[in-house]
Amino acid sequence: MKRVFPLAFLLFIGAWAAGPLGRPAPAFQGPTLTGGRFDLAEHLGLRPIVLHFWASNCPPCRTEALYWTQAQLAYGGRLLIVGVNVQDIPTMAREFVARYGWTFPNVQDKTAAVAAAYRVRGKPTTVFIGADGTVVGYHAGPYRSAAAFERDLLRLIDWRP
Repeated sequence: MKRVFPLAFLLFIGAWAAGPLGRPAPAFQGPTLTGGRFDLAEHLGLRPIVLHFWASNCPPCRTEALYWTQAQLAYGGRLLIVGVNVQDIPTMAREFVARYGWTFPNVQDKTAAVAAAYRVRGKPTTVFIGADGTVVGYHAGPYRSAAAFERDLLRLIDWRP
């Protein structure tokens, strides 16, 4: 009986770490940095979605910020990019968004509840949601190259259940 507990515990931890991968994306809603409201449920199942968890005080987030600017221009008609600004100072976050010219919605996650729902452990983290509303991938940490970032975006666009 002593061996059952450690195995069950490891299975539980493994399931927790994977978060909603392969499952329907947890819906959320909240205020945007521009003063509006965003509700993910209104967009699920319509087209692929990329969630970008970030903060203005995150050096790796600054490193990959231009990738997001380029992605919204190149692929904005084929997928929805949503920034999730985690536990940040709104004025600093708005300055960051303006500096990089981001026009995609950026939701304020003041309590990190959205990040917790997606099992985000650090910033930046990218979550890929298929056109059917299922979480199909994660990328923890910054992208090291624009080519790797673009490869993952194209995989999402081409993904079929």
